[in-house]
Amino acid sequence: EVSSWQKKLMMADAVISVWFEVQRTWTHLESIFMSSEDIRKQLPVDSDRFDKIDHDFKILMQEMAIDTNVIKATNRDGLCERLEELQQQLVLCEKALAEYLETKRLFFPRFYFVSSADLLDILSIGNQPRLVMKHLTKLFDSIAKLELGKDANDDICSLGMYAKDGEYVKFDENSECVGPVEIWLNKIQIRMRSSLRSYM
Repeated sequence: EVSSWQKKLMMADAVISVWFEVQRTWTHLESIFMSSEDIRKQLPVDSDRFDKIDHDFKILMQEMAIDTNVIKATNRDGLCERLEELQQQLVLCEKALAEYLETKRLFFPRFYFVSSADLLDILSIGNQPRLVMKHLTKLFDSIAKLELGKDANDDICSLGMYAKDGEYVKFDENSECVGPVEIWLNKIQIRMRSSLRSYM
């Protein structure tokens, strides 16, 4: 009888450990894959994979909610294997996401200065320069915000930059803030350098 209980408790412990691991990874990825259209477009295979994981995990949660007895709920046949399979699939999604972020960082190296969470936020709001500005201080040492305006095509462009102390530097040319965020931030960086050189 003691051996039987020991076996049941060990299984409960194993299932709960894997469950927490799956839940932690799923929670982190859910907000990314479910809310960012850009990432869904860039990673269609992994987005589909996550959709399936999301569906399966929610079914598991519903099944677990039926029986409040921990021993019975965790000692169901094949439960631990199902959770381990979900974790393996989640790891594949995480790896694909890390590779995607790395390509963005390689294109605009200043993205290495921000955390993955901040970078994901920047990428998800990349077509809204006014919202991206809250991250500027992390990307550029002394830039607090940009002066934004509209060009002849009615596209948002940057006219100049403000330092943290309020000092303003007008760009020698307007810089368009359209398209992928890493592209227009690169253009702004070029304008910053050329504008500062013209002041010297």
